[in-house]
Amino acid sequence: MIRKFLLASLLLSSMAAMTQVNFRHFLTMGRIELSEDRNTEAIRNFNTAIAARPDHFEAWFFRGIAKFQLSDYNGSLSDFSETIRLHPLYARAYHYRGIVNDRLTNYYDARADFRKALEIDPYNADLYVAAGATDMHLNQFVDAIRNYDMALLIHPRLSAAWLNRGIARRLLGDTLAALSDLDKAVLHDHFDSEAWIRRGLLRSETGDYQGALTDLSEAIRLDNQNPAAFFQRAHIHLQNGDTLAALRDFEEVNVRDTRNALTYYNRALIHSLRHELPEARALYKEVISINPNNIYSHFNLGVINFQMKNYRESDNNFSDAISLFPGFVGALVNRSLVRKELNDRAGAEADYEQAMLIIKKVDQSGDEPEQLFNRYADSTYFDRIMDLEADFISGNIAANRPQFRNIEIKPFPSFVIAFVAADKTTAGTLSQTYTDSELSQLNRQLPAGLRLSYINQSKIVTSNENNEILLPQLPEKMPYNEAQLLSGIAEQNRNNLTRSIEHYRNVPINDPLSSFARFNEAIALLDKELSRMLEEQYVRSVTISQDNSSTDRFKPKPDEKPQLSGARELLQSLKRSEPGNAFVRFNLGNILLQQSDYHPAIDAYSEAIAADPALAEAWYNRALILLYLNENRLACDDLSKAGEKGITEAYAVIRKYCSKP
Repeated sequence: MIRKFLLASLLLSSMAAMTQVNFRHFLTMGRIELSEDRNTEAIRNFNTAIAARPDHFEAWFFRGIAKFQLSDYNGSLSDFSETIRLHPLYARAYHYRGIVNDRLTNYYDARADFRKALEIDPYNADLYVAAGATDMHLNQFVDAIRNYDMALLIHPRLSAAWLNRGIARRLLGDTLAALSDLDKAVLHDHFDSEAWIRRGLLRSETGDYQGALTDLSEAIRLDNQNPAAFFQRAHIHLQNGDTLAALRDFEEVNVRDTRNALTYYNRALIHSLRHELPEARALYKEVISINPNNIYSHFNLGVINFQMKNYRESDNNFSDAISLFPGFVGALVNRSLVRKELNDRAGAEADYEQAMLIIKKVDQSGDEPEQLFNRYADSTYFDRIMDLEADFISGNIAANRPQFRNIEIKPFPSFVIAFVAADKTTAGTLSQTYTDSELSQLNRQLPAGLRLSYINQSKIVTSNENNEILLPQLPEKMPYNEAQLLSGIAEQNRNNLTRSIEHYRNVPINDPLSSFARFNEAIALLDKELSRMLEEQYVRSVTISQDNSSTDRFKPKPDEKPQLSGARELLQSLKRSEPGNAFVRFNLGNILLQQSDYHPAIDAYSEAIAADPALAEAWYNRALILLYLNENRLACDDLSKAGEKGITEAYAVIRKYCSKP
């Protein structure tokens, strides 16, 4: 008895030691990946460490940092909170959670975190700097200065504290003290380009344009990939009256940031004011291609086209501006003038009358109607050069207009049962929790090196493109039903959908293999219907979008949806008979999504997640629908889970839709 007890103790000790070794190994590997900015790989290692030791705070903390680096602030907030739960006196966790709360604009929560961190670690200058930044965001500039003062008492050469205190003093109107602080920031960290930019801007405000240009040029010398430095130097050139130098700097911004609509707009405006109309016209079009809702560019492009006598295009430009803002007097006035040139008297008079109705309501000068009309016609351009803080996300200034965003991101397609290489990890099968004996039995009959597995169709497409599609020679003698199922799978891999469906339907309903046949048949029916619609040019690709002008989205004829009743019924039947199969529920969610049944699709993905929380594609697809429905908080939480579970595409979506400035 004693010997058995000792043996059991030794076994338990050995297992505990092995767990500890694995935990430390994956924690160390994760930290190495983190230090080399390979954040998604770091998360995978930290996931393994957490699975081995969920009660250990370090893996949670470092995974939170990796998520933060990927702009997954909701995910990092959750991990830092778990770190604090496991280790309530860990100051770094409060520090980092405070920074995350600040990024999420939870400023009072951030303040509480910094206060707690400073109770534990009161001589940490970086903590005072972080706390000061949150005070700045709350416009509590005096409190911010107190925090920066404390940081400088601890660390007198801390450039960030000098820089931020200078900004705070500038916002309080103390320009001389602000300049003194910025001088110290540059002195203590000559290589901080941000300090040079800030001092340059402050010098320009005092009229010292040459000093400002010197500072901005030094910032560019230190970091010539920073578009903000070129942008700000362009503004200083404009203040100094040098439009050509400003244009060159704005061009440098767009070399480094090809999607910066604000800079294209400023370049267009300078060209138009210099009467370089073709150049201005091309640049306004570039702004509109990036942001179709920018009302300023539609209007200014209309003016340019009018000056170039492109009257039809000008009419379209002003009409676009009016569609974004129906009460836009300037656009109505100018479209009236354009329509006179087009000999559209009725249209010109209608625009004139509508414009005058609005003008008379807002203009109390008592001038004659013709004078009022000409005054509005004289305002040729929206001619204010935009600064870096301009709200340029949308030019739509119409009151109460819904601010819909386009979600042009493809959801993950459906899962199918397919042939995969047995000696490779099936990248598309992120869930390993669902298995069944019938599938295992089929795999034993396949040639060596092959097996059947649930795999996402996105991975099969990749295999096809790489000429790695797996289509085995089936054994000559095998039961009829098994042969029909495997033949159907092989034909589906070849994209011979009609033949695959015929094979699947040859498997009787009462056969144990029927569930596999029905599962794949549903997806074959889905793909066949979408192929039909593609051939009829009703669809480009399946995306979720609110922009009706998009050509890259599911776009059926009016009142037509994909005819997916057969596929839907098959999966609903399987859902009843296969209560634990997450893939059935995921595929049903995809069909509901195709038919724009968004809330039932969310329910189906939720059921898939409940059946298998590791099914990352379900988290991802559910997030995209939630984004479309403007449920941002829920969507970003789902994207965080998808990224954590291996969907690296999630982090690009997080950066676009979840990260706050």
